[in-house]
Amino acid sequence: MNWRTPLGSAQPAAACCHGKMSILGGPLLEETEVEELLRKYPRFKGAIPPEARLWTEAELETFLASNGQRKPTDLGEEKKAPVNCGLLTKARLKLAEFKVEEATAEYISYCRHRQQRANFCNLPGIASCSPVQRVRQVPSGLTQPCTLVPKRGHEPVWRHWNISFWKEACGLEYCNCRSRWPAFEQDSGFDALCIEAGLVEYLDYMLVVEIQDSACMEDQALAFPRLQVGDFCPFISSCSRFFKDHWRSWTPPGVDDLTLRWCEIYGSIFEQDPVHQLAQFYRLHFGVIGSVSRLHRSNHQAHEWLLQMEGQRMVFLFPPEETENIYELMGGYDEARSDGSFGYATHISEVNVFFPSQKRHPLFAKCQAFVSLLGEGKSLVIPSGWWWTAISTQPSVTLHHSYWSFENRLGFVDALWAPFESQQTSVDARNVMRPAFAELRESILQDDGKRELDDYVVIEGGR
Repeated sequence: MNWRTPLGSAQPAAACCHGKMSILGGPLLEETEVEELLRKYPRFKGAIPPEARLWTEAELETFLASNGQRKPTDLGEEKKAPVNCGLLTKARLKLAEFKVEEATAEYISYCRHRQQRANFCNLPGIASCSPVQRVRQVPSGLTQPCTLVPKRGHEPVWRHWNISFWKEACGLEYCNCRSRWPAFEQDSGFDALCIEAGLVEYLDYMLVVEIQDSACMEDQALAFPRLQVGDFCPFISSCSRFFKDHWRSWTPPGVDDLTLRWCEIYGSIFEQDPVHQLAQFYRLHFGVIGSVSRLHRSNHQAHEWLLQMEGQRMVFLFPPEETENIYELMGGYDEARSDGSFGYATHISEVNVFFPSQKRHPLFAKCQAFVSLLGEGKSLVIPSGWWWTAISTQPSVTLHHSYWSFENRLGFVDALWAPFESQQTSVDARNVMRPAFAELRESILQDDGKRELDDYVVIEGGR
């Protein structure tokens, strides 16, 4: 049989995957079926790509009939979708490589939740699930999450910073597309899948999935695997000017955020631009419809707020006192799965929030949860220590910001020090940085929030 395989490529799909199932749920093609199709289209002179092993008979026939111009990911001009979704193809190949037979547990559970329950915003398996309080301004001494609803008639500049805006502004920058977000130190196999792609590739993938599987059907879970971009930061590169001009307008009214002050102290010790440092604590999350973040809490005692720029996310939250009932798992910093101080979680839970296991996690039934349906223009403020998981019920763009006030300020130092505690960092490099970080910790601890930075005296080991 002549598959016209490209030089150096793997064996033909029909030969190497005989008797197995395709990633789309149907049987992979037999050699005789492939030969028959090739005879049917003698004008085809090209090479069959390696990913053809994942196609159905109809898909391969479409490819041959178009003389290699139309692949299964093509959606046609009437849908205004990309002609070829490379990221989706890469994801499918990774599924085959890892021999994955089922999508992530979070996504499968959400599919069933959608299909079986009329009220998406409820968790029947726990004691209670109440709406997050809605406010116009964050109350002082925040101890519970709150959703901020924008004032009527208020039209901030960022209100139109949607998918198209970010595609134009920073679409050529690279991002990490993950099967599970945030990453965790103990992830392995498909759970650790991370595909580097241009942001424009991911946004095209979002559109393809929305068109082909907007209902999040369980039987399509492997055909359209859900990836998400959780920690994209263009604010230190292509969008640095946007950040300097607008970052103050993003903050929800009433939020007590002293992160800039801590960054200024950091900058005075390490001789770095404090605004550049501040920008790193602002991250964009891009979520394809149906993407589910794992249940986790923010690292280093940080508060966090989420600003929904496009689409909608459903967020379930659990108070710190439910930690025992959530079955906390703890991990550390892992350089391979993080972006500096970001992109990973040190505290997660593997509880299935939609269909909890009575055998593995019986205490979860005692939990009292809160839920926020975060629509465009709304903000959600999450106090330190709260657990949360978010589902993109529509293609979503969310701005995340981790921040610190007086009560949790030393967490800021811990966040910056975390990379130096990794196994990849040498002892010598760690020891070189200790004096400066000791000064940073002492300076922030003694800060009363009133003195000008010029009042600080640099101690030995600093600048």
